[in-house]
Amino acid sequence: MQSNFLESRVKKTTCYIERDEQERAEFTETLNSLPDDLEALYADESGFEAYYSRTYGYSPKGERVYGEMYGTRFGRTSVVGAINDDNEFTAGFAFKGYMNSDLFEGWLENVFAPSLKNPEKTVLIIDNASHHSEGRIQDIAYDCGFRVIFLPKYSPDLNPIEKFWANIKNWLRLHMREYCSFLNGLAHAFKYR
Repeated sequence: MQSNFLESRVKKTTCYIERDEQERAEFTETLNSLPDDLEALYADESGFEAYYSRTYGYSPKGERVYGEMYGTRFGRTSVVGAINDDNEFTAGFAFKGYMNSDLFEGWLENVFAPSLKNPEKTVLIIDNASHHSEGRIQDIAYDCGFRVIFLPKYSPDLNPIEKFWANIKNWLRLHMREYCSFLNGLAHAFKYR
């Protein structure tokens, strides 16, 4: 049932009921209190399916839109990396399958940490995913000289890399058919997004 006050249909912005507003406020306060010369890097992983297609199309009013897609599934490619406040991507690492603790910790030690120009002036901000073992991650950070701050639970909206991943996936939906392989398309998505 539509109201007379509705002008247009818009996408709903949702949030998690379980999130803690006080914890979110404390996190924001912590970020705002960091020294200006400290570089904040926001890290996360995202999974990519190799069969992107457009999910919307145009047609005369009342007619269905038809499209084609591949029926073959090619498996999942996951990418982990970080972005800074200027939305510059760094320390990217792609692999087949799903993230786990060993992979994340290996990325942290062998890809992320060596990519830092000034570790003692770096803070890594990550979510509370089950494979982010806080004790082990804090140990790696300490050994490599950088600091880690965990996002409040149920707060992906406070991590700018989530929008970065959404933009990459949207680019793939629009342009994947222009490339002969998924990895080629994915590489171009990072270049042109």
